[in-house]
Order: sequence, then C-alpha cells, then structure tokens
Amino acid sequence: MIDPLTSFDSAGPAFYRALSRIAAVTGPGRAVRRGLENALVILVETLGYRRACLELHDLPQEGARIILSHGKDQGLDHLYGPAPLSTGQVIGSGRSLVLQDIKDHPDFLGRPPEELTSLSYICVPVSVPEPDGQVEGFEPVSRTGVIGALSVDLPKAPMVFLEAQREFLTVVGAVIGNGALRLRDELDRSRRRPSVVPQALETKPETGEAPAASEIITPVAASKSMRLVLRQIAQAADAGDPVLLRGEEGTGKETLARYLHAQGDRRHRPFVRLACGDKPAEAVLEALFGVQKGERSKATRSRRGIFELAGGGIVFLDDIDELPVSAQKQVLRIIQEGFVERLGGEAPVPVDARVVAATRTSLEDALARGEFLEDLYYALGVFSIFVPPLRERTGDILPLAECFLEEFSRRTGNSVRRISTPAIDLLNQYHWPGNVRELAHCMERAATLCDEAVLRTYHLPPTLQTGESSGTEPSLSFGEAVADFETELLVEALKKAKGNMYQAARNLRESYRVVNYKVKKYGIDPKRFTPGRHG
Repeated sequence: MIDPLTSFDSAGPAFYRALSRIAAVTGPGRAVRRGLENALVILVETLGYRRACLELHDLPQEGARIILSHGKDQGLDHLYGPAPLSTGQVIGSGRSLVLQDIKDHPDFLGRPPEELTSLSYICVPVSVPEPDGQVEGFEPVSRTGVIGALSVDLPKAPMVFLEAQREFLTVVGAVIGNGALRLRDELDRSRRRPSVVPQALETKPETGEAPAASEIITPVAASKSMRLVLRQIAQAADAGDPVLLRGEEGTGKETLARYLHAQGDRRHRPFVRLACGDKPAEAVLEALFGVQKGERSKATRSRRGIFELAGGGIVFLDDIDELPVSAQKQVLRIIQEGFVERLGGEAPVPVDARVVAATRTSLEDALARGEFLEDLYYALGVFSIFVPPLRERTGDILPLAECFLEEFSRRTGNSVRRISTPAIDLLNQYHWPGNVRELAHCMERAATLCDEAVLRTYHLPPTLQTGESSGTEPSLSFGEAVADFETELLVEALKKAKGNMYQAARNLRESYRVVNYKVKKYGIDPKRFTPGRHG
C-alpha cells in the first residue's frame, strides 16, 4: 500500500504491480464487466485509495450509462459515486482534473467533515484509442474517443505526488478504455439478440409481455438514492428469491423490474406482467394460475396461467396489495413449493418463475386489516427495495428530462437539442406529484409543441409555470391586493344580504363595527344592493 508522501522510487513498483493486475483481469477471455469491477477493487486495495468510481457513457447505445464503484466503506461506497460536475468536465474536455482540497467543491457537499478535510480527488478520462488505419467493422464510440471517467478519492497529499497519481491513473484509464470497448460490443450483441418469447405470450398480450432486449433501458441514477436502488437491484439480480419494489405511483417500479430481469441470469426467459387491480378477482385468478377444462371449472379448454407461461423467467405482479387473499395463498405456495394448481384442476403443476412484486401502498396497514397474508409479506420481504419519489431525488430530474426529450424528439421528428436554463429551473422547482410518469408526459407534450432547437418555458405545461415565467406576476402591492379582496368579499356579502349591514356581518362572521368601518373605508354604498333602490 502506498503512503502518498513516500518517494517516487517506492511508489513506482506499487504502480507497476497494480497495472499488471488490472491488465490481467481486464484482458481477453475474462468477463468484461467483472473485470472492470475487479480493476476498481485492485486500485482501492493495492494503492490505498478511499474509493474508486468508473462511469461509462453511451454503452451500448447513445444515452445509456454504466456506473461502477468500490470503496473501503463496505456498503456505503455507492453513496459516493462519480461527482457529476467534475466528471462531466473531464468527459467534455478530455482533460484530467486534480483537486487537492475538496471541501469547497460543490460535488462534495454533504460529505462527512472528516472526509472534506482529509481527502483529495483525481478524475481522468477513459478513452478508446483510434485504430491505426482502416479497420473493417470498427465503429467509433464518440467523436473525441472519450467514453467515460475514472475517479478516485485518496488521502490528501502535496500536489507533486497527486500529479504522479494522475499520470498513473491516466494509463489505467487507457487500459480500462480497451475493456470498455469490448463491453460495448458484448452489450450490443446481447441487445440485438432476439428474446426467447413463447408463442402464447405473443398471441395473448392481455396476460403479459416479454419485451425485446432493445427496449430495456438502464434507469437514470444521478442521485445517491437511486444509485443505492440500482446497487440493491444488482445484488438481487442473480438470486432466485422474490423482490418487492415499494414506492409511490409513477416512480418507475416496472422499469426497475425490467432492469432487474435484464441484469439477472433469467434475462433470456420471458418477463410477464400482471396488474392485479385491473381485473375482477376471478379474471385475476385465471390469468395467474390458468384453467383446467372439465366439470369443476365449466371450461371447454385448458389455459395456462402466467406462472406457467413465464417458463423460467420473471412474473411481475404490479399492485400486489390488490390481489385477493385466495390468490395470495396460491402465490405463497408457488414461492415456497414451486407448484401451481389450475382453477378446476386437481394435480399440481410444477413451475419455475421468480416473483417480482410492486406496491404503492403500505403492506403493513393491509396486514393489520387482515387483507394481506403475513407469510406472503415476509416471503416478499427477502429483497425489499424502496424507490424514492422524484421530489426526493432532484438530481435525476434533468437527466430524465433529457432522456425523455431525446426519445420523443426522435419519435416526432423534431430536432430539439437542449433545454433552456429557465425551463430547467421550472423543472427543478416543480414538486412532481405524478413522479417520473408525469415528467415523461410533460416532456412528450413539450417535444410535440417545440418547433425550434431549444425547449423553452412556454413549451412546458401550465402546471409547471410560475408567475414570472408566464408573465402573470401580480402588479398590485400586498396592501392593494388585500384591499381588492376585502372589497370583493364585502360586495358579495351585501348582495346576498340585500344591503342589510347586520346580516352581511353575520354572514361574514365578523362584527358590525368592523364591517361598517370597511364599507366606509372602501366607499361602498350598501343602499345600491337594496331591492327597489337602484338609483
């Protein structure tokens, strides 16, 4: 392990050892993503860095992003991922960045005080070398060759030693760039590979669907809370246990369920979805467990349920809190025993399907009311993941808006290239009660209305507008506005009381003295509201 204040002679061998190990774990014949993760582990364990983070962009397609991190703080390194401002600066300029003192940099606000006083920061570009001459089939990753950034938090040291670390990390960034190029090709092949979809799913969209791999989008995770969610999903991806996604309506739970499916070892099998609250109880039971023809079911033909149709894949039960208790018992049996019993059937049918459920309500309250099985509650709680609302992860608003805008602009044929600063301010100020779904609808509307290269405030829905952006700021002073409001109330009360001041005061639940004073103050004539006296 290197002391940052040691001589270059003693640091050099450690650099060489680390570099040789990184080249070995990221070389041909190795699992690419695992190799990149191991490279971060080597940096932390061999060189004494506090943590190392790798961010790769546009892999395998434009707009996608991969974030990997490793740190000495077990279970907490995901909270200190790539610093967005410095990472963006390095990727945009292609130049490395060294911060000897991080305490005044906005990327590190919220870090513990002991880190701010004891750490330095280095960020270097991850680039892909251009081929020497024409190489058949080679597609450039970006115009500049920079596809990401490698950053480390390390013990504070004099700038001369940090410069030595920067030069070493620049070489590591080039090695990782070669691995990232292989990762792009690997992901691109996986993305283009057709999904294994049973014919039954293609002809019965009402029971579920198995999307093509190209439809799976890596969720945006610029905020710390969403980076935590993605880390939890990565931990749960290859396990066979149930997963419960909890969060408000519109937070993207289904997108996260599909992402989990794409990350796990069941990704080449179907993803089947059922919204438990969209159908009557009997229809839900038939969709889940199927029907066996015969006298008991009165059915003329047998039908498989989605647990059978999943065929080794994932069954996503949206709004599982609305599932009838009778169906909950069957789902619990499937989780515990791996058997399903069709409606009207007698023999249990073996099934292989992983349950991923979602709820927007409190299962604890449903449990207390006797509307949810306790055993099922604990079975689903093996991997319970909370998806925060959009208002609590404001760092995701702009990246999400840009992703949606790009998608809808491509669909509508409009070439919207950026969002104006005032429009960004409106997006960040809004409280987003409909969460990510509302943001998607907002950007779809804006992309449709925008007929220029820049999306501006007036393209956004009225619900997002402020008095300043819409030109409707009050022109009156506070006192003038109060006077107008009081005058309106008094006139309405006198109208209703037909000019009777005492009755108007009672209707306003105010004393006659105060009403009389206000009437004289604002020059209101009560007699004009008396029947038969219109001047």
